Amino acid sequence: MLRVGLIGFGTVGSGVYERITNSKDKLKQLLGKEVEIAAILVKDRQKQRTADVDAFVTTSWEQFCNKANFDIIFEAIGGIEPALSYTAEWLERGVPVVTANKKLVAEKGQILEGLADQHSTYYGYEAAVAGGIPIINALKGTLATTAISRVSGILNGTTNYMLTEMIEHHRGFADVLLEAQELGYAESDPTDDLEGFDAWYKIRILSRLCFGSWPLANEFPRKGVSAIKDWHVEVGERIGFKIKLIAEAWHDGTQVRGSVKPAFLTQTEQLASVRGVTNGISIEGESINQLLFIGPGAGKEATANSMVEDFLFNERTKHSERGWGVGSEVQNEQLTHSFVFLTPAERETALQWVKENQIAVMDTYSHHEGEGWIIERTDSTPFETYPIYGDVSTRRRVEAIHSAQFGSF
Repeated sequence: MLRVGLIGFGTVGSGVYERITNSKDKLKQLLGKEVEIAAILVKDRQKQRTADVDAFVTTSWEQFCNKANFDIIFEAIGGIEPALSYTAEWLERGVPVVTANKKLVAEKGQILEGLADQHSTYYGYEAAVAGGIPIINALKGTLATTAISRVSGILNGTTNYMLTEMIEHHRGFADVLLEAQELGYAESDPTDDLEGFDAWYKIRILSRLCFGSWPLANEFPRKGVSAIKDWHVEVGERIGFKIKLIAEAWHDGTQVRGSVKPAFLTQTEQLASVRGVTNGISIEGESINQLLFIGPGAGKEATANSMVEDFLFNERTKHSERGWGVGSEVQNEQLTHSFVFLTPAERETALQWVKENQIAVMDTYSHHEGEGWIIERTDSTPFETYPIYGDVSTRRRVEAIHSAQFGSF
């Protein structure tokens, strides 16, 4: 008998319970023993969601710990504490822990992996990144010896849904945010999504898997989507550019760099086709060129499935480690141009700025709320600016009402 302890019984926790309960025969066939959920730790016993559960349910940590000699713990409560203390306790006992807690993994993963190694067990976190996409164990398993130079992706389904609606249906930011909350894609407090924290946690986890070390938080700058104006999206859409929240990490020859930021993708970029709440991850390296993973980034069933599959993967490959190798260095050569957006009041200052700094302006686009300029990439600008990924020559040319004036620079 393989005894399971489940910490948390919200959306993800209940999904894990259902996934294990509904696949007991298959799990027995694969593991050679029956699987039993021996105990569930919940925060509030008054909630009715555990009424029909065939397992011991408690709000007491002590009762939970003493209920059984657990063989595996599934942690599904989120946040740092008490998840960190709970996870550390079981790893120190030599019991493996599988989690979907991206914040905990990103912030404390180095400590928890160290405990797992020290006590000859494992810490699984496949479900912490991109929900149903098996990217973590692909990196650990199928791509275990593959040198990787860059990982990038659309890692937040909420913001991708919002931006897709704004692009395809010309809707306003506030309108689609309200709908995302009504549909359950965004929380009542959507800060983690809108300010890029969710994608930031995930890209730091992917960076560790791709390049072998946990990045410090201050090494990966973060910018969310809250500053995006409706007319920025509209101008981009008119010329065939799609705005996305892009998380990426790459090796520049000396160190790993990374970021989370909104960016415009041209028609040549594969991630431009990732719509709605779907996530997409691109892995690049000399021997693989580019691999693209697309699938559900969240959801009860997808996340629970990833947790159970993570457990099975680790049971079959206990104590294996990815053989990290860094591919040829990348200097972020994909970024050759930027999109600058100017209000009417900023136009004269911008004209002077490009002249003084000898910035080449490739194209200009007019909107009743301002102007969008495509410029050669520069390290920083005093205006609202987005990087452009891909070949800008593929854009659809629309009216450019200021082209003649740029000749006077």
